[in-house]
Amino acid sequence: MSIDTQADDETADARIAEGNAAHDQERHHDGGEGHGGGGDGGGHHESPEVVDGRQRMAIWLFIGGDMVILAGLLFTYLYLRGTNTEGHWMNMVGYTGHPWSYYYNVLFVKGGSLPNPTTVSVNPVSAGFYWFVTLVTVVSAGIIWFGEKRLRASRDAKSFVPIASLATVVALVALVLTIVQLRQIPEIFVTQNDSAYMAYTSYSSAILVLEGSALIHMVVLAFLGLGLSIRASRGVISGDKWYQVRLVRLFWVWVAISSVIVAAVVTTVNTIH
Repeated sequence: MSIDTQADDETADARIAEGNAAHDQERHHDGGEGHGGGGDGGGHHESPEVVDGRQRMAIWLFIGGDMVILAGLLFTYLYLRGTNTEGHWMNMVGYTGHPWSYYYNVLFVKGGSLPNPTTVSVNPVSAGFYWFVTLVTVVSAGIIWFGEKRLRASRDAKSFVPIASLATVVALVALVLTIVQLRQIPEIFVTQNDSAYMAYTSYSSAILVLEGSALIHMVVLAFLGLGLSIRASRGVISGDKWYQVRLVRLFWVWVAISSVIVAAVVTTVNTIH
């Protein structure tokens, strides 16, 4: 899947060159800033294309780091599923059906006892719901990408504000759905010697970490989308200053792609056969 098309890059380079020429002309009329001609001390100013190139390199390095983290999480998931240590991938001896407060009240407040523990088996997460959350994430990425293309084509920052706001709202919906997924992961009450605690199977623990990572990414996307909306409404982002939108879009699209990868793995490689 290509994130930056060749046509977009050529258009971007042309507009950056135009902006650089206008910037140099403005500096010349202002008295030769940066060349000792009555400016503010001859300070050095980097060209827009240099700044843009460095920012794009930075976001790609950031995405690359996120790829490494995702690969580590998926490796852990597959490793735990493959080893199935002590049969705890989806099974654990304990109690289920009640929250921690119930067991605490029975054992430590009332001084009662529980029946003998049984082997509790957890079910895989709902594949349909998992893919629905993924679809919402992909839609949010599609919206922000559409907004960027429209901004670069029309140079109308005002029309970009509602598009960025819509992408932010969709990302918030995905965030809420992710929280719902997290709450559906079952806990198992375990008693061992003098200890009593709530635990997860290996499968549930791996899902918990993956969903926790997805939740953090959704929070970041919502924050970035809100920032784009505010900056565009204030004129900081415009038809000539759309480079920040591209940086956000690159990360947003990566998050959507990673959500598809995780959903594909989690919904197909789960139970032990």
